[in-house]
Amino acid sequence: MNRLSSLACVSVLALVAACGSGSAEAPPPAPPPVAAQPAATADAGASDTADDADIAAYGKKYVDLVVELWPEAATSLGLHARDAELNDRSREGIDRAVAKQRAMLDELMQRFSSKPHASRSAFTDLVILEHALTVDIKRTEALRPHETRPDFYTEPLNAIFYVMARDFAPGPERARSALERIEKLPQQVQSAKANLKNPSRIATQIGIESAEGAKTFLDEQAALILKELPGEKARINTAVRAAKDAYAGYVTWLKKDLLPRSNGQFASGKALFEFLTHEDYFLNENSDEIHAMGKRLFDETQQKLTETARRIDPQAKKWSDVVARVKGHHPTMADLLPSYRREVARARKFLVDKDVVPFPAGDELEVVETPTFKRNTTQAAYDIPPPFDPPGAKGFFYVTPAEASWPKKRQEEWLRENDHGDQVDTAVHEAYPGHHLQLSFARLHPSIIRKVTGPSIFSEGWGLYSEELMAELGYYTDEERLMQLVWTLVRAARVIIDVGLHTRGMTYEEAVKILTDEVHLERPLAQNEVKRYTESPTQPLSYLIGRERIFAMRERMRARDGARFSLKAFHSEVLTRGTVAPGLLEREIFGD
Repeated sequence: MNRLSSLACVSVLALVAACGSGSAEAPPPAPPPVAAQPAATADAGASDTADDADIAAYGKKYVDLVVELWPEAATSLGLHARDAELNDRSREGIDRAVAKQRAMLDELMQRFSSKPHASRSAFTDLVILEHALTVDIKRTEALRPHETRPDFYTEPLNAIFYVMARDFAPGPERARSALERIEKLPQQVQSAKANLKNPSRIATQIGIESAEGAKTFLDEQAALILKELPGEKARINTAVRAAKDAYAGYVTWLKKDLLPRSNGQFASGKALFEFLTHEDYFLNENSDEIHAMGKRLFDETQQKLTETARRIDPQAKKWSDVVARVKGHHPTMADLLPSYRREVARARKFLVDKDVVPFPAGDELEVVETPTFKRNTTQAAYDIPPPFDPPGAKGFFYVTPAEASWPKKRQEEWLRENDHGDQVDTAVHEAYPGHHLQLSFARLHPSIIRKVTGPSIFSEGWGLYSEELMAELGYYTDEERLMQLVWTLVRAARVIIDVGLHTRGMTYEEAVKILTDEVHLERPLAQNEVKRYTESPTQPLSYLIGRERIFAMRERMRARDGARFSLKAFHSEVLTRGTVAPGLLEREIFGD
């Protein structure tokens, strides 16, 4: 969850050995944790709950299906029964998974063909589960990632990383699971060559970049595994060599065979796009209305940028000129991670002092380097602690360093994108009161359905809401506010570009041009942004549209509560209910 990578987050502990302990500065004492008891609040006065147990049972059945079909996702959730297995990405495996999902959806719809006798929170769970199955089936059948996304076959590297990243089991046990997964990687590459048909040229380029990172990643994992299994050196070397050879061959095949014939379209099309906004995000607006909202907020943010820039330099002709100077205030390569750690600790202390958000028990966060195979699409990101891991499991905030092998010009460009103001904003969005705080609460919710789902319109909407909340609370200097507004402008541009790419015929270069010419991002960063947008229809718009929905919910609660309203009470209300689309969350809170 971040500025550049997709919603599916990756654990990031494999590089800790290379970058030190990775610990953030010691946080100040937290206020007493708020107990996560959403059901009691939501169901005040509810009496007809006869179907609650059946709904919960279907949640358990869905979790069992996840473990069966997607062991990689299961590991990331903290379900470790199949940690040595990888997803079946063969055509037969994909078809089998869709068939099993459809069978469960049919059974669910038949069981609850009439209005369920359920508490408000259980009814929300039922709606979440029905829509999760419906949306996932539609995504697989319409987007066909196994046929159109070459990087679909580097995703197993995440699963290896998940196993080694967290101390959920003894080191040797986790290392054996990771080794068995490495031994299965060549089969994944074979599935790729059999399945991939006519991806877009951009998708194949993304796949090449991702697969090129496999060698370094596997070497790093081999060292970690060997440390835990010193008697398995020969087996480790054989497995890693075979996996590296497979991905090296994959890169060659992608470049020489698939790339020349990659003439497919990345656009999802209007019908699928609006299906996703309605069924996954519970939005009523159509794509044109969403586009208009993005354009309005883009223009409003431009005006705020101009006003803030003039406070910094009354003589400046354009806000972008002030931003260019502010970007020169950046850390050295050596201080990049330590400076992020300082900003994470500062944001948390500010919130403790202001007492406007609750804090969960066992709050812990580390800042570490991004794994090599994710660096081509990631600047800074947050990785949620697995929801089924013990309550005290820590979160990881990861940062992509400037590489010593890069030319000096590229190093400077990257550091300028990690200037002080950007770091302040990123720490707020990813850590406090953003993703880390929100998702640390979400994983405490008792509903297993909510543990395995979570639309980005709330999680990313909350991250952007957090940025604006800190502005309301007076956290930023003018320079820091300027950079925070730049990223608000990026999120507004995302709405325009997301709708444009997938429903209006916008090209990749046209999208990059918006980010370079109107938002004034450096071209490499703009290119990474748009690469992601092409593969994730509706996710880019989730930040700003989600923020607007959360603000609207806050105003509704203010109107309801009058003089009794408090920010902390509102934040406690929404944070303790899990990651639920605001439109659906509002129904649960207000009893719509």
